[in-house]
Amino acid sequence: MFNYFFKFLHCWAPNIDVNKYEHLVLLDLLKKGHSEADKKIGAGVRVFQIRNHPMWKSRCFFIVRQDDSVDDFSFRKCVDRILPLPEEMKVKQGANKVLGGRGGSRGGGRGGRGGGRRGGHGRGRGGR
Repeated sequence: MFNYFFKFLHCWAPNIDVNKYEHLVLLDLLKKGHSEADKKIGAGVRVFQIRNHPMWKSRCFFIVRQDDSVDDFSFRKCVDRILPLPEEMKVKQGANKVLGGRGGSRGGGRGGRGGGRRGGHGRGRGGR
C-alpha cells in the first residue's frame, strides 16, 4: 500500500487534477486513514492534486475543496493508521530538519559553498 501511494506521488505530474479512479482511491485513503478526515474533507473534495509543498519543499497530496480552499495531507500517516509501517518509515517529529530544512534552529554553522576554507578547512584549490 505504501509503495503504491509513494510511486503515485512521485510519478504523477504536479498541479494536475488526478483522474476519477485515483480520486476515489485517495478519498478512501483519507476517510479510512486520517485522524481528522471530516476536517480535511470539509465542504467536500472537488479534486486531488500533487503539488510541491511550500514549507516542506517536497511533493505532497493536496485537497482542493468544493469551496476552492486547499489543504495538504500525509499519505504516510494515513497508510500507517490502516496498515502500521515499520518504525523507520513512520513520520517523526522534526522530520523537516532531517529532510534538509532548518528545523527551527537559527544556528551559525559553517555551511555555504565555501565550506569554511579559513583555517585549512574545506575543499580548497589544490594546495593554494
